[in-house]
Amino acid sequence: MPDFDLNYFEQGFVKFAVHTRPVSLQNDGGKRAAFKKELQEITCQSEYIVTGTCWIAIDYYCQHIRREKNPGVYDIDNIIKPILDGLTGERGLIIDDVVVNRVVVNWIDTPHDDWFEVEIEYPDLLFSRKADLVFLKSPSGWCFPSSHTLIANDGYIALMSKYFATWNSLSTEEDYYNSVYDLPIQNFIYYVKIRDKGFQFVEFPAIEHGTLGGTQEISA
Repeated sequence: MPDFDLNYFEQGFVKFAVHTRPVSLQNDGGKRAAFKKELQEITCQSEYIVTGTCWIAIDYYCQHIRREKNPGVYDIDNIIKPILDGLTGERGLIIDDVVVNRVVVNWIDTPHDDWFEVEIEYPDLLFSRKADLVFLKSPSGWCFPSSHTLIANDGYIALMSKYFATWNSLSTEEDYYNSVYDLPIQNFIYYVKIRDKGFQFVEFPAIEHGTLGGTQEISA
């Protein structure tokens, strides 16, 4: 059983093993879907999900002879995307692979059947309890991870209005660096990236007009 205890999440990393062979990006959709389901049977056990920038390390354990003498062996880069897809969404451990800034993959010899291990590090300690997570969605399509408790606070809504206005105003790298200290550490995520991943969204209609008009819950 993987340990997805709060104490581990508070330390900025989570690590778990998957005792099955990873699939390749080149496998058909059925195999990739079955692999994702199997992976998420593990990750859905976590009450928590990473919402900010993270780094991922994958150790793929495979018999040396199978890797070296198998003409159909997976290229190591082809196993990355199916694993990342399985890690994302409400049943996963990260909100979307857009928050992944680095991926390291290693092949390691083993005398046993194929399996792999995943480690996720998130240096900014940005994570949320899944049951509390809700995304504020602006008219521009940009979303921000939040919670039901926070969005009930008028001061928080006022602060988020400023954050969204600043984020929506950026168009160049110079703009970003001139405004970076007026932005939160937490990532903004575009709606189309996460709309079908099981999350809850709340409209934030007045953000771009500079006035507060409340929030309205919408479906995923």
